Amino acid sequence: MIRTFIPLDVVDLLVAGRALSNKAKTKDGVGRRDARLSSLANIVGDWFNPQLRPCVWVYAEGLSLRGLASVRDRCSSHAWEINRLLVADQDRNCCLNLLEHVSSVGGQLEIGRIFLRLPVDSPLLKAAQESGFLPYSTEHLYWRRRADGNETRSGASPASSPRRKKADDEYRLFELYLKCVPAHVRRAEGMTYKEWQSNRDRSLGQEWVFEKGGDLVGWVAINTGRHCGQLDMLAATKDEMQSVVEYGLVSLGDCHQMYCLVPDFKGALLRLLEDRGFNRVMTYSVLTKELLVRVAERYVMPAVPA
Repeated sequence: MIRTFIPLDVVDLLVAGRALSNKAKTKDGVGRRDARLSSLANIVGDWFNPQLRPCVWVYAEGLSLRGLASVRDRCSSHAWEINRLLVADQDRNCCLNLLEHVSSVGGQLEIGRIFLRLPVDSPLLKAAQESGFLPYSTEHLYWRRRADGNETRSGASPASSPRRKKADDEYRLFELYLKCVPAHVRRAEGMTYKEWQSNRDRSLGQEWVFEKGGDLVGWVAINTGRHCGQLDMLAATKDEMQSVVEYGLVSLGDCHQMYCLVPDFKGALLRLLEDRGFNRVMTYSVLTKELLVRVAERYVMPAVPA
């Protein structure tokens, strides 16, 4: 039976221990350790939020709780991502039922797409695909500990200068996205500006853009907290990517650990990070499921003669 989460379910989750650790990862969560008590506290906090309460579900069998799933909005209320999937690695049936329930509720609420990120070696990947989630991208998590001394810039002058992103940069950022991202990824995340605005990942934090000759040629999002920093980057050319990487690393100069989640089609970025001492620590498969959204149809009524 699948039902909405209640705070008493925390007792069962505590008893289950690490067997029900979170298997789903969001972009802003890949570099964080899975602090179990903090995670459970966040789930309870969602229950006390009337807007989030309906979006956390558990799979129960008799008195036993076998799993939990929850979702959050991406960049709009029309796209979801699964931010928690607490299921035992081998419990395919529980995973399948939870994902199908999430899809059913999403369809009722007219959600257009649902996204899910799982480790490539997860036994739950097959269950996710059986429930209609299709893999469309592979992402690699790169990690680096801060080197002794401060990060320094290269001697070469940057190809472009950064500034804080403004609201009217949004469409130009979409144009940069169209140049840099392959078609099979854009089909999942957005072929049009409206789809891209709705489906894309949430920004990590502060956003900066790079301009050259009036064109937007680079973008970086920077998130810092608790001696840990994370980057997300996009650039039109290898030279521009080098400028973006250098700026991002300098911005994270005070962080003891640095993370960057890189799709495998960004080969230039992968090589730049490796040249700067980053190591690949995990690889993820990103999946999506397109839901059938009800569309209001027009009804043509026959004209009644006067």
